Amino acid sequence: MICRLLICCILLINMKFLGQEVLILDETNNPISNVAVFNSKKTKSALSNSEGFVNLSRFKKNEILTMQHPNYVEKKLTKKLIASKIQLIQSYKLLHTVELNESKNSDNIKNVAEKKIFISNSEIRELNVATNADLLEKKGGISVQKSQLGGGSPNIRGFEANKVLLMIDGVRLNNAIYRSGHLQNIITIDENMLEDIEIIFGPSSVLYGSDALGGTISMKTKEVYFRNPYKWSGGVTSSYSSAYSGIKNNFFSSYETPNYATISNVSIKNFGDLKMGSWRPHGYEDWGLVHHYIDDNGIQCNQTPEIQKGTGYSQYDFFNKTTIKLDSNWRVTSNFQYSNSSNVPRFDKLNDGNIGCVFDDSGQCVAGEHLEFHSYYYGPQKRLFSSLKLTGFDTYFDKSEFIVAYQKINESRHKWYMDDYLNYLNGDGTDYDPPTHQYETVNVYSFNTNFRKKKLHFGSETIYNNVRSEADSNGENTWGVGDTRYPPEGSKLFSSAIYSNILHRFSHKLQLETGIRYTFSHIQGAYPDSMNRPVANIEGLNLSSKNHIVSGNIKLLYYPNDSWKISSVTARGFHTPNVDDMLKVFKKGDILTIPNAELKPEYSLSQEVYISKTFNNKFTLYGVGFYTQIQNAIIKDSLKINLNPDVNGIPFWANMVEYDDIPVYTFANQNIDGHLSIYGATLGYYGNLMGCEINGDFNIIKGLSHESESGPIAHIPPFFGKFEISKNINLFKLKLLCLYAGHKPANDFDEAGVDNIDETPLINTVNGEENWAGSPGWWTLNFYIKYKINNSFDLQIGCDNILDAHYKTFGSGVSAAGRNLIFAINYSF
Repeated sequence: MICRLLICCILLINMKFLGQEVLILDETNNPISNVAVFNSKKTKSALSNSEGFVNLSRFKKNEILTMQHPNYVEKKLTKKLIASKIQLIQSYKLLHTVELNESKNSDNIKNVAEKKIFISNSEIRELNVATNADLLEKKGGISVQKSQLGGGSPNIRGFEANKVLLMIDGVRLNNAIYRSGHLQNIITIDENMLEDIEIIFGPSSVLYGSDALGGTISMKTKEVYFRNPYKWSGGVTSSYSSAYSGIKNNFFSSYETPNYATISNVSIKNFGDLKMGSWRPHGYEDWGLVHHYIDDNGIQCNQTPEIQKGTGYSQYDFFNKTTIKLDSNWRVTSNFQYSNSSNVPRFDKLNDGNIGCVFDDSGQCVAGEHLEFHSYYYGPQKRLFSSLKLTGFDTYFDKSEFIVAYQKINESRHKWYMDDYLNYLNGDGTDYDPPTHQYETVNVYSFNTNFRKKKLHFGSETIYNNVRSEADSNGENTWGVGDTRYPPEGSKLFSSAIYSNILHRFSHKLQLETGIRYTFSHIQGAYPDSMNRPVANIEGLNLSSKNHIVSGNIKLLYYPNDSWKISSVTARGFHTPNVDDMLKVFKKGDILTIPNAELKPEYSLSQEVYISKTFNNKFTLYGVGFYTQIQNAIIKDSLKINLNPDVNGIPFWANMVEYDDIPVYTFANQNIDGHLSIYGATLGYYGNLMGCEINGDFNIIKGLSHESESGPIAHIPPFFGKFEISKNINLFKLKLLCLYAGHKPANDFDEAGVDNIDETPLINTVNGEENWAGSPGWWTLNFYIKYKINNSFDLQIGCDNILDAHYKTFGSGVSAAGRNLIFAINYSF
């Protein structure tokens, strides 16, 4: 029914097609972003986006519009005389920009129906964070989970991991092994190479396809432009963070000519062990303390338990983008990115079962025997990205794009149980299992096309994933099949899609946008009949699943007057099962996750209402409420399996097997018969009060299962938010930031352990049953000063968590940083 309604809307809109979005170009046909367009009274304004398009729907046809950018000559035109393209002439003197009470975020709030957050390159530099995950957390509106210092899993509206889509330069990063629990891959994108980040809340599957359920994080790398005369520029940034002795260095250089432009960026990061806060307002004196750690000499007692031993890591990133002009309308762009890290310790595993220091008669530390693992770490996380993009601006389309991309991802996991390590030390060398190693390599090939003609936007996407999974024991022999994370003989995921999106403006007060997407996906994988080490009867499992999915949306945007905006969005999103969802073998605690060949796509139907009010053109309040219903929801739940290997025999159903000689319960990702609901609201504000810029938000999310046998839904954070105030005083910029989150009770945590209830404070143990406190609430104060020394140098000094509070963000296995002094210097030319 929804699909038919979408198709009818598109046909109706095509009958009367009005385009009020124009493309702003320079003299060499470069799109110009951040061009300010405003009316004579400066009561209404808009900004051109990263592709040079600007939305003029809020302006009346007889209004005179001013177009202004610091690098171009100001231009004034009556709206009704504006064509589909506008060309600005470069200025050779720096213009003073008009004072607008609007930012890119406020432009998004006023000119689009759904909730969006925009992070500019200047804000990225000012926040001076360690990783992209920290950047998203400080920006607000998103909850971030961390299992270790080298990680960060964004949570948008109660969706996380492979239900939040990551994009880079128009290419999807989500691949066949993006997992459903917590995902740390966003840190492999160097924040220093980004031009901006756009966060789209809610399903955006029409434009982006599978996984865009909770939202989409679209990252765009730095741009270069053709210039006459040529221009060479660059810069260096160096920073130090005291909480983890972190040192970051970044170097970039660009060279721009009339027909050729290139930019290169190098970042090097070295982070030491993370120190947690010492002030414990939650009242749990021992929670999170690290009493033991392992080094080359064995188990050691940690004399400073606030320091989380084994959290440090290093990372380096390289980026190059080169654009060549083919003629006045066409250019080709190459894009190369490479990220590599050291080993990244999985801290939440290394601290399992930790208790206070205990010494034997000889003074040796012995309590560390209660730790579950001797070692547990991710190997170097390697990400290679290469793309070639052909872009055109011609008479057929306002803009055409063809993107061919290749990605290669290398991941590995390495662990050694403490019992095996101690038996290795004390035994005869036979009664133990050596360290285990799992390796995954994913090759991703993709081809995207995007076309725009006025308000019609359509295109296609084709993606092929090839997954190779291997395992060995201490590098000496190949393991049995059950020890690889995914099928050892390889697995594949293919998808192809076409989409169309169109917008119709009934007047300067009312607009309707709608879109539709068709996607085909095919997944393949197999476990051989013969297995050296059987696991839960998956021998001979052959899987080949094909799915056909239609998704769509309808967006309505209404302006009662210049100070009000009311919008509604109805969207259908989807997530097609990937290799990790369907074929993974994974043990966590006493739960063994096994493959499920019957898994089908999950769908979401989301409704959103957005209202904003601007007072005196200076201060804006906004609120958004959403309700998402998930059908065929994929959740991890207990699964009974037939332990009788004789297919003709009497089935023996059980949900417990032995794995690594340990009894474990069998769980699998499954589609539930009923449906889940996730709903929530955001209240926010931004503007100028008494010469200060303020902004903030308050977010609350709830989950409800309509399946009687299902427990609480995973990934639902407690309420959270931020308050920020900043002021410019001559050459100084001062900023105060407060982040906070509420308490989540233990009975609201999911039963499968995704939310890591065992990382919350332990209250007591009764008859062998552990009682947990749930996730305590927390708040931090953070302060930053930026001083502009001259046009080339600026100095930044900041302090995160001024009060040195101890806390863990929801679902996290590592304590957050305590008081963190930050020093940074930036030089540019």
